Amino acid sequence: MKRVLTLIVVLAFLCAGSIVFIGCQKKEAEVSEVAEMTGADAVSFTKFAVEEGASIVFSGWGDQTEQQIYKDAIVRFNKIYPDVTVDYQPIPADFQTKLKAMMAGGTAPDVFYVDDQLITAFGTTGQLLQLDSYMADAGQARSDFIESLLTIFTVDGKTYGLPKDWGTLGLVYLPEAFATAGIAEPTDDWDWDDLAKAAKIITEKTDYAGFGQNPDWARFAPWAFANGGSYTNADFSKATLNTSAIKGAAEFILKMKNDGILVTSQDVGAGWCGEAIGKELIAMTYEGGWMVNYMRNDFPDVNWKAVQVAKAPNGKRSNVIFTNAIGVNAATKYPKASAAFTIFLTSRENQAAVAATGFAYPAHPDQLDLIQDPNDRAISAGGLIGQVAYWGPNTGKINDQASKAIERIYLGALGVDDSFAEADKKVNAILAGE
Repeated sequence: MKRVLTLIVVLAFLCAGSIVFIGCQKKEAEVSEVAEMTGADAVSFTKFAVEEGASIVFSGWGDQTEQQIYKDAIVRFNKIYPDVTVDYQPIPADFQTKLKAMMAGGTAPDVFYVDDQLITAFGTTGQLLQLDSYMADAGQARSDFIESLLTIFTVDGKTYGLPKDWGTLGLVYLPEAFATAGIAEPTDDWDWDDLAKAAKIITEKTDYAGFGQNPDWARFAPWAFANGGSYTNADFSKATLNTSAIKGAAEFILKMKNDGILVTSQDVGAGWCGEAIGKELIAMTYEGGWMVNYMRNDFPDVNWKAVQVAKAPNGKRSNVIFTNAIGVNAATKYPKASAAFTIFLTSRENQAAVAATGFAYPAHPDQLDLIQDPNDRAISAGGLIGQVAYWGPNTGKINDQASKAIERIYLGALGVDDSFAEADKKVNAILAGE
């Protein structure tokens, strides 16, 4: 997720001009406020001994906004470890491909971003440094993090990456659509039937489409997971797409589509459902915290809100979590310094400062109150009840099969039973290495 660092840019400008004193005082007050709210500042980080003269290279993807976040974090880190040199070398495009080549050639950075693809490539091959003992030295534990975020980065119970940030989905909606239809706005108590009823009334009484959802594994996940479904079994050895839980969720959204109250972004002439909200073409959709800056930048005059995703008929709610981590190259010459830097970047101390910018959700459950935007905060609640859609080394391929199954039923090419039976068969073939 990316946020516009307006405050940082403004403060930098002010500090270069005649009102430097006022601007910098304001920034110091805000940092102080964050520390007071969380009990966390850079000074409180538990320092442990590292190699003398350590010089490490750090790399990740991200645009200039994200790069500035980590440049600022390096400054904070160097207040604790002034003798550790951190050379930040971002790779904005094709990061995974380039990093794999660098690892193969022995030129990879000491510290780098890790996603599900890279943990698959390096997590079981001894190419990532195990972090648990270094975390203990820093007085940090796995229990400090939102539990589900560690799922991808854990191999045989050991930690090979620490979550740097994460995202999830919420029910994003336009209050004007509900006002026009004469019905109450969504709440966190809504279930699937509430959503469908509102979508029907809005479709019938207004010019808005009721609910938008593309044939996408991630947008389908909150429905499937809440209904008790999963894309594979717990040890990723068998597909579980051809189950009553998965098919029940699919049947519900297919009925909405057949009833004309669920549309895709293409149906209404938008590139994605977030854009359809911005253009006021649909009343509701499932989207994430990225909507905050997107709407602020592209549709500043459109009033929108968010609540949690709807509950399943069983009364349960779940969500999907997207997350990435920071890990350490096992071949680094400076394992202690690299681990210290990684642990600092993902610590309460640093994440409190990052959260204050609005850039990303902190990975610590006790820091969610730092999220300032009310819509962002509503969406982030999904992180405490969601799960990471990680199915082992074949995650991407398996998620793709789930998307294709939904696309087939949207198009009417296959019914729910046949489509998910086909997906199940293909996923089992993938898991068998065929």
